[in-house]
Amino acid sequence: MNEKINFKENEFGYIEYKSKNPYEFYQIFNELDEAETQDSFGWLIFPEQGKKPYPVVVCAHGSDNWAGHHHEHILNFLNNGIAVFKAHSFDSRGVASTVEDQLSVTTAMMMVDVVEPLKFLSRHPDLDANKIAITGWSLGGMVAFYAAWEPIMEKLAPNGERFCAHLPFYPPTFLNPDEHRWSKAPILNLIGSDDDYTPGILVKDICKEMKKAGADVEVCEFKKGHHSFDSIHPVTFWPEALAINEKFAQLKNDGSITFITDDGKAMSANSFEDRVKIFETGEIKFGAHSGGDWSIRRDAMDQALSFMKKHLL
Repeated sequence: MNEKINFKENEFGYIEYKSKNPYEFYQIFNELDEAETQDSFGWLIFPEQGKKPYPVVVCAHGSDNWAGHHHEHILNFLNNGIAVFKAHSFDSRGVASTVEDQLSVTTAMMMVDVVEPLKFLSRHPDLDANKIAITGWSLGGMVAFYAAWEPIMEKLAPNGERFCAHLPFYPPTFLNPDEHRWSKAPILNLIGSDDDYTPGILVKDICKEMKKAGADVEVCEFKKGHHSFDSIHPVTFWPEALAINEKFAQLKNDGSITFITDDGKAMSANSFEDRVKIFETGEIKFGAHSGGDWSIRRDAMDQALSFMKKHLL
């Protein structure tokens, strides 16, 4: 889609590009060519000081769009000679937040939003094509996590472009694939033990399966950490937030997703209409906490920067 995007030396800043609007993973696997094309944009930011070709981190925001603590991590990367690409998935689609929605911009859409930059940034003369990492927070963490799942990357980047490292912050990892075939790139998940928004138990359980399959995946769990433990906001309860249940949905090899209700009923989760039906069951959990802790926040900043420096510099 973005074959015509080519860069000159020292070219950075605002970038417009084409993405797609597949609603779920099923559309990525089976209907990507037919999916609506989306005009998207992002910002490529070079460090003030560093050595060319720069390594770069593609960054994906959470359900509340870009927030202050995201930018602090970004500054940490830039101050250490690492370039950054900020994908604006919500702003591109005229959406401010999906905290109480989760239907208007989906993980599948954001997956295309971050993989397209992986491809065109690989052609930038000032960037190291072998050192393009990805990070994301919450919903963006889910994107950063499943961008390590090889079957979906084979669909989105069939020419072999891959992220060299994955850093998901408190990701929703409720999709358990039948085929545990993952990237060999290092993956570090930062989670909080008290997270009732995107429960860490799912992260730990799926990472056990990933390790059995040979993935280079680790979990760093911050004790008493809530969702968004790296923010400066005090811990707050949000009654309308759509939280993740502590159970997996099954992700099939064709990209289809099956949700099992508490009474054992299997429900498809492959379209907007499917999601609405699942919401109507009353099994979707509302209400969750989020907020930072000064000690955890400092530790998370250090962990994130150390991971990127280890694998990019």
